[in-house]
Amino acid sequence: MKPVNELMKTMGNLPAVEVAPLRIDTGTADVVNALFKELQAIFPAWRQAWPDDEALKAAKRSWIKAFMAQGITQIEQIRFGIEKCRKLQKPFAPSVGEFIAMCQPTPDDFGMPAGPDAWLEALLGTYSHEAVRLAARETGLFDLRAARQEDKGLRDRFERNYEIILRRAIAGQPLDGKVLTGIGHDSQKTELDLANEQAERQAQARIVQQGIPANGAAARAQLLARMKIKRQPNEEGRP
Repeated sequence: MKPVNELMKTMGNLPAVEVAPLRIDTGTADVVNALFKELQAIFPAWRQAWPDDEALKAAKRSWIKAFMAQGITQIEQIRFGIEKCRKLQKPFAPSVGEFIAMCQPTPDDFGMPAGPDAWLEALLGTYSHEAVRLAARETGLFDLRAARQEDKGLRDRFERNYEIILRRAIAGQPLDGKVLTGIGHDSQKTELDLANEQAERQAQARIVQQGIPANGAAARAQLLARMKIKRQPNEEGRP
């Protein structure tokens, strides 16, 4: 059986909120079972919360309902909560409410300033973190230079952009939202480049099908073969 931490890495997200009665599919059950195994390993006094199998089963169902109600449906959120549990250094397992709070990262968890501080930095144009600069750019640098601290509409816009960047950080995505691609990736090529490459591939395929030599060396070899002339070993490599 795979270690719990490896199992958690390969699991999918939990389903969206469902209407009662609660239906738990295999994927959801695997996620929650793995979560509770992690919690039992982290907190030696876990039996204080779940003294027997019946209590453990009831807790799992209760936690699933709470997760769905609070929007904890991404496996990244659960992993984040587990990592925070490891830092608690206490023997007793958290309640579902405490664990859900740990699944919701704050800017400070990523070295980003808190929302109010980020707003002031955006107004002043001095950024302690790249996330603030990106949120300011998306909000509008010109508008921010002319804004006042009590400008609610602009502040709401900035905070919305800052929240989007925080979600990217949680998901391990680039803060600027760009998709990373390798050098020469098709997404970096123009339609003309792609059309030319397709035409070249089709031409090469026709050459192969018709037996036409693809280069000078192949043409010479074909000609010699038709004339039944064999090249001597010391002739190899001569033009």
